[in-house]
This record gives sequence, structure tokens and C-alpha cells, in this order.
Amino acid sequence: MSDTPPAHHTKHFPVLAYLFNDIPFHLVQRDDGISNGTALWLGAQVLSIYLAAQFKGKSRNTITTNTVRPKAVELGSGIGLMALVLASLGYEVLATDTTHVCASVLRTNINTNAHLVPGCVHVRELDWGVDPEEWTWDNRCSISSPALTRSEDGRNVIAPPFDLIVSSDTIYDVTLVTPLFKTIHALSVLSYASALTPPSPSISPNSSSCKPPVIYLAVERRDPILITTAFTRASKEWGLLFQRIPDKKLRRSGVGMGWDAKEWEGVEVWRGRWDGITGIAN
Repeated sequence: MSDTPPAHHTKHFPVLAYLFNDIPFHLVQRDDGISNGTALWLGAQVLSIYLAAQFKGKSRNTITTNTVRPKAVELGSGIGLMALVLASLGYEVLATDTTHVCASVLRTNINTNAHLVPGCVHVRELDWGVDPEEWTWDNRCSISSPALTRSEDGRNVIAPPFDLIVSSDTIYDVTLVTPLFKTIHALSVLSYASALTPPSPSISPNSSSCKPPVIYLAVERRDPILITTAFTRASKEWGLLFQRIPDKKLRRSGVGMGWDAKEWEGVEVWRGRWDGITGIAN
């Protein structure tokens, strides 16, 4: 678990010493008002604690040097805490964010802390506004830009199928809802389609070959109407079916331990999966 105070108490720290499950991460952050993604937010803290408890013993202990790691993709990685936590559990992680966030904090934090975790993290820019049909997977810097820098070694490229999709603190503005869920839907479809093809070395042996990837989202319910409407639309428009994780279960996982209950009030974790049907052209 984390011994670090809630994020709203530490945003003024230029470098955050973040002890997580005895791993001493050092995370650069910026609270300069240019982007919401350059500082730590509470949802990332809550989701990382919960998933670490859920996946402990399931991922890391089943991975050996002779097997392919389970793969996760994170949308809106920010300063990289969630990506590093998943890598600490043995995942191969694709951490994505805007050009500004990747350049200012995300790449620096992943490079600084990579030696502390058994898994690995790849950082790439992903603009949710770019049509998924224009995505490219052989560019080491960006998914949503032309592949100007192609990887000559396919082993250095992480691409679908993914076993897990995560995102936190990314539903706070109505204009983000459609791009976010459209991106999640596209990643789910790509992963599902890849998993249905004949097995290849790039497919994790831990993946559920007949199911789309599991999705976890962490949100702060600052605007109840926005959050409720967002998850309703996710189901109706994209076939992304979510259920909220009860607060009681979050607390049993260690969320909020050492914090006043009001410190993380309003933070919710939702688990979901694409229905495998909605959005597929006939």
C-alpha cells in the first residue's frame, strides 16, 4: 500500500517521494496550470492501491523469464504512478498521454523509476481525438501520429491485444467523455479481435482469449450528473458495461488506510468490459 498523503496535500512538491509497497518511487510533478495531467491526482492513488491488492500474487508470481507478460494500457497516465504500480506487479504497460504530459513529466518518471520494477513501461503519445483507424503501433513515440520513427525490432513494440485497460481522473469535463470512451472501445475491439486470431508469441498466456480486456476507471464524483451520464452513455453508445466497486471493498484493499475518510470521499472505482457486440460494423 502507499504511505503517501492524499494528492491534494502534495501538489506543491516538485518531486514526490512516493513509497508504494516498499518501492521508493520518485515522481516529478508540475502544478503550473498548463495541464491537469502533470501532477498527481487522488483517483490514481485509490486505483493503484486497489489494483495492487487485487492482482497481488496473480500476475507477478505467474511470470517467469520464459513467458510473455500480461499487457496493460493506461489512458491519461499523468506522472506515471499507475503505470509503475502495474509494472511492479509484472505487467508490460503502455502508458499514454498528451504530447505535453509525456514530454514534461511522464517519460522522465518512467525512465527514473524503471529499474525498481520487474515489468516494463512504454510511453507513447495518444490523442483521443484522432480516429482509431489512423493509429499506428510501430512508432516508438506516438500512437496517434504518423510513424516517422519506426521500430526496426518488433520485440520493442507493444500493441494489442491488451489484457487490461485503466484510466483515472479522466472524466471531469463533458468534452472528454466521447473521446475517452471511443478510445476505450477501440482498444477493446482491437484486443478482442487480436485475441481471436491464432495464438502468437505476442499474446499473453494470462489473457482471457475469448473475452475483451477488463477495464478499470477511477473518477471523482465532483459533478454527479456528469459521472452518471458518462457511464450511462458508455453502456448505450459503446457497449462498455461498468459496475461500481463498493467502498467497503476498496477499504478492505487498503484504500484510505491512514487517511481521514473525508480525504477520499467521492472517489469511485468502476470495473467494466466491452460487450463484444456494440460498435462492430455488420
